[in-house]
Amino acid sequence: MKLENHHQMLALAPDASRAEAAVRRFFARTQLVRYDIVEVAESSVLAASDPAFWPAVDRAISLNRQVLQDIIEEMKKAGIRSIDDLVELPQGYQSKLAHTATHLLDGFFGIDSAFFNLVEDSHWISEPLGREIRRCPDEYYLLPVRGELRVDRQRQLISSLRRFES
Repeated sequence: MKLENHHQMLALAPDASRAEAAVRRFFARTQLVRYDIVEVAESSVLAASDPAFWPAVDRAISLNRQVLQDIIEEMKKAGIRSIDDLVELPQGYQSKLAHTATHLLDGFFGIDSAFFNLVEDSHWISEPLGREIRRCPDEYYLLPVRGELRVDRQRQLISSLRRFES
C-alpha cells in the first residue's frame, strides 16, 4: 500500500532541467515531508512563457485556498467562531486543523500543498514576484510532482519517532 500526493512546484532556474534539480533538492532537504519516490512529469513542465502556465498556477493556488477553506469550515463545526476562540482550543483534532491551516498561511510545505512556490517559500505568489515572472517568463517553471510514501516505510518512520512519555 502507498500514500501518493501531487504537487505543483514553482521554481526559478535558467532551464527546465535545473528547475527539476531545484525541486529534487527541495524534497531531499525538507524535514516536513519525506517521500520514497519523487517523480517530476517532465513532459508537463511549463515555462512561464507557455500560455498554459498561469491557468495551471491559478488552478493549483485555488486548490490550496479550497483546502484552507475546508479546514476553516471544519473548525467552525468544532465551535471556533473567532480568533479569540483559539485560546480555548483543545489539543487534538481541532488543534491539528489549526496547525495545518497555519502551515498553509505561513509557507511550510506539507502533504496538503497543491501548489508550492520555491522562490518565496509560499503557497501563493506575491504581486512583486508575479510581475517578475511576467517580466522574465523563461526563468520560471511550474513542475508537476508526484510523491509516494510506501506504508511499510511510513510505519518505519513513525516507529522511529522519539517518544515523549516517561
